[in-house]
Amino acid sequence: MERFVLRIFTLGCICHLLLVAGETMAQAPSALTQEVVATVGDEPIYAAEVTQLLNKVARGHDVNPSVSPLLTAQILEEIIDRRLVLAYARRTGTAPTPADIDLELEKLKSKLLSRQQSWADYLKSQSITEIDLKRQIAWNLAWKKYFDPYITESRLESYFQSHRRDFDGSKVSLSHILLQPSKNADPGAFEGIVNQAAAIREEIVSGKISFAEAARKYSAGPSAKDGGQLGFIPRHGVMDEAFSRAAFELEIGRVSEPVRTPFGVHLLRCDEIKPGEKQLKDVRKEIEEALARELLEKLAQAERGFTAVEYTGKTPYFKPGTRELVMP
Repeated sequence: MERFVLRIFTLGCICHLLLVAGETMAQAPSALTQEVVATVGDEPIYAAEVTQLLNKVARGHDVNPSVSPLLTAQILEEIIDRRLVLAYARRTGTAPTPADIDLELEKLKSKLLSRQQSWADYLKSQSITEIDLKRQIAWNLAWKKYFDPYITESRLESYFQSHRRDFDGSKVSLSHILLQPSKNADPGAFEGIVNQAAAIREEIVSGKISFAEAARKYSAGPSAKDGGQLGFIPRHGVMDEAFSRAAFELEIGRVSEPVRTPFGVHLLRCDEIKPGEKQLKDVRKEIEEALARELLEKLAQAERGFTAVEYTGKTPYFKPGTRELVMP
């Protein structure tokens, strides 16, 4: 089976940064001297922050350089959403106070002292400055204040019932077409293969060519020789989040719109659905992570009307309100 595995920090889904309280995001000490790639209100986001996370996510995965701009844009959006939540906390008077942050710092220093580790050595080992650490602590405290009351039993149950196929262990059998630009292609070539995928889809749905024939003719994946057949996949933990999400939204026989991932552009067809039997108690952690994503997006979106987000164009980003990739 071809696998397009990419977990952005689970950090759980999409692909995403882990949102549970207590998680931190180290930033290089040199970040303050790097190019600004975006601002959230008056706060800059530096290229070093995005690059550090990009390297961590891509480590150990064969990510096509031509499509890495998509991953860069995803990571930038994650950082922006976190900054927006902190801005929301400050605006609504729910942000942790300097005394709250200092108390957490003292707790950490006491813990390090018990381990006979110096404060300077700790900061160096984490590649972080004290200023950045205080921001992380502020995030953790603010997020816990929102996250804990949001995760009620009724909300967990409701979310599970509304997204049962995503979490109950269901599997879908897929056929698949993968389009990729060449390794040395200009990043702008990515948009071209999106258009090519849309044209291939139109050929398939109009009956001009079968999905299997199109896979053998166009697909860059190893499954091309088998007409694109991948077999069954679960909803989580195997494929890239965008890939899995699109797959599980399909009904049997339907062909997806072009799906972008850091590995290329995909067309998917659902061939069979195998229902799962898991209950909420079996997937509670996964539901909590999904609700964390939902909450982050709600808070960030609520704050966008009060705190401006600006992009400098120094790195790839998504056109606001869309998934349209804007290149430097």
